[in-house]
Amino acid sequence: MRLFIRLLLLFIGVQSGVAQSETCALRMAVETDFPPHLIQQDEAWTGLSVDLMALLATKVGCELKLINSPWLRSLQLSEQGQLDVVSHLSFTPERQAHFAFIGPHHIESIYLIGDATQLPPLEQLAQLADSVDLGSIATLHGGYYGETFERLRKEPNFASQLVVISSIQDKLALLRAGRVNVILEDISVVRYWQQHQYEEAERFQPLLKVYESPVYFGFSKASLSDAQIRKLADAWLQLYQQGKIAEVYRNYNLSLESDLTPTSQW
Repeated sequence: MRLFIRLLLLFIGVQSGVAQSETCALRMAVETDFPPHLIQQDEAWTGLSVDLMALLATKVGCELKLINSPWLRSLQLSEQGQLDVVSHLSFTPERQAHFAFIGPHHIESIYLIGDATQLPPLEQLAQLADSVDLGSIATLHGGYYGETFERLRKEPNFASQLVVISSIQDKLALLRAGRVNVILEDISVVRYWQQHQYEEAERFQPLLKVYESPVYFGFSKASLSDAQIRKLADAWLQLYQQGKIAEVYRNYNLSLESDLTPTSQW
């Protein structure tokens, strides 16, 4: 009887281990088009960030599952352990309580984007608090644009120009439709629009750099153990050193920025 129980426990343990390996998955949040980083084609997703995360998932023996979820909702789900990873996450001490930052995978350069021929000249962001009014500036709900921007949000003249939206893609749609005059966007996304998507995008140009910082893959501390996070960070470093990450960049006719040396934090 004891032998039978031992064999049964051994069988259950083996089956459990197989199940865990078969169900190893990383649930990554995606939203609408954010090219070249997230590109939706019918029901399929590609893009620089998707390919990088697929590479990392394969390296650690996991499957990548893409979950369609708006940005702010994705942060909340990750904090609750219902998602495993979001991309393009700027580091802040507050976020570090919920996320492990692995990467960086991109240097984000946020600009005010609009039709310069229809807007007053602007040399400094602080002018929006007193002497310059751009009318309407679309910002992403939950987006972070640096300390200066956050401080100026408290100024009435500045705050009155901000239009908060929940979708990345809505920003471009609103700008094209004339519903807003300016959007805050990463310059790499604007260049992609100009090269691949919309002819009229040529008239939308960078007006002023607002913020530049590395962005990371943010892994949920609620859904992943310290050991799993360490494994992911080590795998990212190996991929970087082997030149695999640079290969993914070249697939999109991009070069790996020199500032992308791994500096993971958790």
